Amino acid sequence: MPSIFALSRRAALGGAIVLAFASRASAEAVAPVVARKYIETLGNQVVDIVASTRSAVDRRAAFIRIMLASLDFEQIGNSALGKLARQATQEQKRDFRPLFAAYVIDVAVEKFGNLQQMRFGLGKATPQPNGDVKVYTRVDTGEKPMEVHWRVRDDGGRPRISDIEVEGASLAIHYRGEFERTGVATVPQLIARLKELTKSSGTVTITQQAMR
Repeated sequence: MPSIFALSRRAALGGAIVLAFASRASAEAVAPVVARKYIETLGNQVVDIVASTRSAVDRRAAFIRIMLASLDFEQIGNSALGKLARQATQEQKRDFRPLFAAYVIDVAVEKFGNLQQMRFGLGKATPQPNGDVKVYTRVDTGEKPMEVHWRVRDDGGRPRISDIEVEGASLAIHYRGEFERTGVATVPQLIARLKELTKSSGTVTITQQAMR
C-alpha cells in the first residue's frame, strides 16, 4: 500500500506528528464517502498485488504505477521541502518533483516490496479543516498491525493522497526531517543530493516521463 510503502519502519519514524496544510476553499473539498471508497479500492488493489504478483520485476512495476497514480507528489513534495519551498523557483520544483517521487518509490519498494501477506481494515472518514478527508485504516503485514491514516484531497475533480500518517507520523514531515538532517541549505543542494541518491535508479526516467 502506498502509504506504508513510502514510510520507514515504525521505530525509525517515532513520535506523533501532525501535518497542517494551507487552507483551501470548501468548494475543493472531497466528499468523505468518495475518499473512503477511494482508499478501500486502493487498499484492495495492493492486497491483490501482494497476494498474486510473484515476479520481483512485475511487483516493482505495479507498485510504481499505483504510487504515481494515487500519491499527489506535488503536494507531498512541497510539504517535504518545508521552508525551502518558499525560495524554490518553478523550474527547481519541476526538477525536484520527479527526483523526490523516484526516491520515495525506491525506498518503498526496497522496504516493503517483498511482503508475503497483507490485511487491510477500513475505518471512518473524517473531514479536515483544510478540505482534506482523513481516512482511517489498519494494516497488518504479519507484524504488529499499524494504524495508517490517509489524507485525501480533491485534485481537479478526482481524489488523490496528499499525505499519509503511520501511527501519527507524517510521510511528508518524515522526509522533511531527513532532508534537514543532511544539512542541505538550498533547493539546488537538495536536488543534487536527490540526484546522487537516485543515480542508479531506473525509476527516475519513469517519474520524469509521468510528470512532464
